[in-house]
Amino acid sequence: MRTKFLILFVLLSPLLGLAQQNQQAKIDGPILAVADTLNLGEIFLDELSDKHGKIQIKFQNNGNKPLILKNVAGCCGTTVKEWTKAPILPNKEGTINVEFRTEPRPQKISRTITIESNAANQKVVKVYIVGLVIERKNSKEITL
Repeated sequence: MRTKFLILFVLLSPLLGLAQQNQQAKIDGPILAVADTLNLGEIFLDELSDKHGKIQIKFQNNGNKPLILKNVAGCCGTTVKEWTKAPILPNKEGTINVEFRTEPRPQKISRTITIESNAANQKVVKVYIVGLVIERKNSKEITL
């Protein structure tokens, strides 16, 4: 019986150590949680409208202190219209409103938003916006 208890203790000891390490690994401070890529998917050219160039990015503070976005900027013809400027309390959400132009022709959409904040996990985060504007195919056409 003693031997079984000793073997069980030896096998479970590393698991106890791992559980303690995970508790110590928690980040103290605000944590910015946002998708690294927003995929708009395929947009048919005949359905393209102004709404396709207007998106809202939602993010959350998964930390234990208020999250403050210091600056939010877009590149490549992307404009950040507004973002949550008030401190975002722990477990609360904020938003970033983005606008960009899409030409009425087949194209790849590739935009980048850069978020600067006081996040303890990463001070600068890049969010990629991707998609594809395509022409609708005839029912008798095939694509190779």
